[in-house]
Amino acid sequence: MDDDTWVVQGQKIGITSELREYVAAVRAEMQHMQTGLGRAVWGVLKGRSWLDTPGDERFDHADFLRGQLDMTVIPAGMTAKDAVYWQSLAAPLVALDAVDHAALSAWLVGVNAKDPDRPA
Repeated sequence: MDDDTWVVQGQKIGITSELREYVAAVRAEMQHMQTGLGRAVWGVLKGRSWLDTPGDERFDHADFLRGQLDMTVIPAGMTAKDAVYWQSLAAPLVALDAVDHAALSAWLVGVNAKDPDRPA
């Protein structure tokens, strides 16, 4: 067995193409989770389901997360209970964004290893 073999959840990834395939699968699953969770959060905050929301009122996940949920500073006047509620809705979406960034980084490492001067 090669020292460069990466073992993830019992799966052996030994070549770049297997790593790319694994990262693509992780990214696809993450995006499905992000979409579903984002729509559920929308329903909680808006009081109606995503399916019952007219198309022109639906949000782009990244804009919604950054614009309404992602807090590093609590808005003036927000109560602690409201801040905890909003933060509990945002945290899983932020975590999924971190997975997306990590998967992109892994993909870029593969591209760089193959040809560092190739446009990303």
